[in-house]
Amino acid sequence: MLAAFGIIFLPLGPAHGESLYGKMKKGSDYYEQGSYDEALKTFIDAQIESPEDSQVKYNVASTHYRMKNYEEAVKGYQDAAATARDVRLEEQSLYNIGNCLYRQGKLEEAVEYYKKALDLDPGDQDAKYNLEFVREEIKKRLNQAKGREQEQQQQDKQQEQDGQQQEGEQKKEGEQQQQQQQPQQEKAGEQQKEQSAQQEQEEKEQPAAEEQQAASAREDQPQKAQEQDVQARQMTREEAENWLKGVKEGKRDYKKQQEERAGGSYRPSKDW
Repeated sequence: MLAAFGIIFLPLGPAHGESLYGKMKKGSDYYEQGSYDEALKTFIDAQIESPEDSQVKYNVASTHYRMKNYEEAVKGYQDAAATARDVRLEEQSLYNIGNCLYRQGKLEEAVEYYKKALDLDPGDQDAKYNLEFVREEIKKRLNQAKGREQEQQQQDKQQEQDGQQQEGEQKKEGEQQQQQQQPQQEKAGEQQKEQSAQQEQEEKEQPAAEEQQAASAREDQPQKAQEQDVQARQMTREEAENWLKGVKEGKRDYKKQQEERAGGSYRPSKDW
């Protein structure tokens, strides 16, 4: 766990006045109690009274740090380090900038500020500890990132293999379906081919059958005409016989009538 320097409350010289001393004391009390909002207000009032005082700037920055206002804290510590007349105050400001940067996830920058603090005070054990701690954290995160990258690559490779396997299975399944459907398609094609051949044969045979029927009809016409002619001749013969018969009977009746008119008896005529 990173250790951070808290506020600085040092005896102030006569130039600072009793009012600034009272505000610094009051703000320090609020800070120790954890009332950071009240502490910040009090330190800002003190900064208004003495805007160039590096101790006031440091305490305002430290209060922002406790309130997790890391951006504001960095600005305050940088201002305090730049205007500090005391090396100890400058070193503590640089050290706390490293803590703020670490909290923001800026590990490489934090390392640089811990180094700067150690340049001013090589015996600062807290700065040494935080420096090694952050360096190990960097290595840890790099290894984690590398592990995640390898894991992602493994997942990608596995997904690729699964995709290839699935594609192979789908291809194999498609080939099996095609093999199963091929005999049916061939059978359907053969049936269609047979139907087409049969239809074509029927179309070829149809004109011949029609012509045969026409020929048969033509052959039947003379026979029917002959039968009709025979019937006509038979009717004519019958009619002739009837006519002859009627003529003969008419002659007999006429002869008989003549004899009766002559007063004679009728004698049958001799057949010659």
